[in-house]
Amino acid sequence: MSCNHHPSAQALIQYAAGNVAGLQRLMIKLHCKVCSGCQSAVDQFEEIGGATLDNLSDTPVAADSFAQIMSKIHSMDEAVSVADEQPYAQMIEKILTRGVSDKLNWHWRTKRFAEIILANEASGEEAKLIYFKKGMRVPQHTHTDKEYTLVLKGAFADDSGEYRRGDYVCKSALDEHAPRATSDCICLAITTSPLKFTGTFGPVLNWFLN
Repeated sequence: MSCNHHPSAQALIQYAAGNVAGLQRLMIKLHCKVCSGCQSAVDQFEEIGGATLDNLSDTPVAADSFAQIMSKIHSMDEAVSVADEQPYAQMIEKILTRGVSDKLNWHWRTKRFAEIILANEASGEEAKLIYFKKGMRVPQHTHTDKEYTLVLKGAFADDSGEYRRGDYVCKSALDEHAPRATSDCICLAITTSPLKFTGTFGPVLNWFLN
């Protein structure tokens, strides 16, 4: 399928190098699963990395270099494993690739908005599955740090455009928006710090929700 919103080139390079861990790695992996362009870019970055290693000249190394390299490889493998073996990883992939989202234990916050809290990692990142019914609008807000969103099913829109299945969206403190569901929509969302609501009722929402 063709996606309109993608991880940055820098994010894809970091992913290809094994420097993205946990739920963000899972998010980029799933985007690449349905975006042939990003998967092709990751493949090319991996080939470039391999070719660079092959062309390195022989130089003396420290006695413990091999142990250090193996330790780093082991930690990278653990990061990949953590992302792939999350108890909800297969569930999330099933929603994205097959549209299957029934029998989930949604926590309804309003009649048109529900969520499932997936994790609050040691890094401070919070991950949720979010379900918006068509027409639902999230109050105007900005971000004190980063918010990453992967659309798993349906679509939502803001002043920057519409985001559909497979689209990867990254918002920062420079962005202010009020997303609205243009169809029933399920997203995987990761935030690195709480949202900051800015509309008329922003101060009340910030006090109540954060």
